[in-house]
Amino acid sequence: MNRTSTAPVTVVMPCLNMERTLGEAIESVLQQTARPLEVLVMDDGSTDASVRIARSFGPPVRVLPNLEGCTGGARGGGTHQARGRYVTFCDADDWLVPDKLEKQLAILEGAPEETLVHTGSEIIYEGTGRPPRLRPGGDQAVGHCLGVIFERNPVCGASVMMRRSMILKLGNYDPELRGTDDYAMSLAASTRCHFVYLPDPLYRIRWHSGNMSHHLAVKTYYHWLAQEKFGRRFPEAFATLPEESVRQYMIEPVLRVVREAYWRRESLGYRRLVELARRLAPDDPRMQIFYRRRHWPMSVLRGWDRLRGTCPAMQLRES
Repeated sequence: MNRTSTAPVTVVMPCLNMERTLGEAIESVLQQTARPLEVLVMDDGSTDASVRIARSFGPPVRVLPNLEGCTGGARGGGTHQARGRYVTFCDADDWLVPDKLEKQLAILEGAPEETLVHTGSEIIYEGTGRPPRLRPGGDQAVGHCLGVIFERNPVCGASVMMRRSMILKLGNYDPELRGTDDYAMSLAASTRCHFVYLPDPLYRIRWHSGNMSHHLAVKTYYHWLAQEKFGRRFPEAFATLPEESVRQYMIEPVLRVVREAYWRRESLGYRRLVELARRLAPDDPRMQIFYRRRHWPMSVLRGWDRLRGTCPAMQLRES
């Protein structure tokens, strides 16, 4: 595709106080060999210079308010406002390889509406000294792959490109799912879409201390909620999943993370996860103990650990 031509693609970019990385993310989109029709920076009430930086680029960058908050609200709101025939994403702390859009469009332009194209991705560990690594498993999500999506969640959700019309038919991105809205969309798409995987790492993920992935209890709760909502929205598809798969990949992770979060003294989202675990496994004696202790402040437990000279991580391994 000629670099001077405009591709019928809207790139949606969720943003909240990302002044340090936003400019680089936008530049990576504007430097695509298939230049997008527009870039929608969905601002979630930034109090830093993010809005000013985004507006400084001028067209085709537009800044719109994220009325729902979180990435689900940004992706859903951006998709609703999109003018492009196709929609894809770039988080404000990530960036795209220059030919990402061109390679995805080459597949989508001649494919049925029920086609989803996702790509390989590379994780860059910022400030840690760790070498980059490829996000594994994407090659498993090809064709019709409900079981793989449910169990492994191997799709880099931000790398996905689909027709806007298809996203809307699937119900759009869910603003209630904080951080797992892309997983929920992959689940919904797996009920009717053909998945195509481009193995080149065309999407670059910046791994830093602000990533929600560091908050294990929060991430686990919303992962379960995405699966639970999928079961309610698509009961026939959910019924095809083996009971063992549902137990192993929907219930057991919640029970495991309750235990891990307790011994790591992780307070964010912990109490809600314990209450969920109690509902999922009311007869589990370990969950009964954690449930009784759910109001214990983690700050007090951390102080108690220091006084006793104990190591919660060691207790986790021994328990």
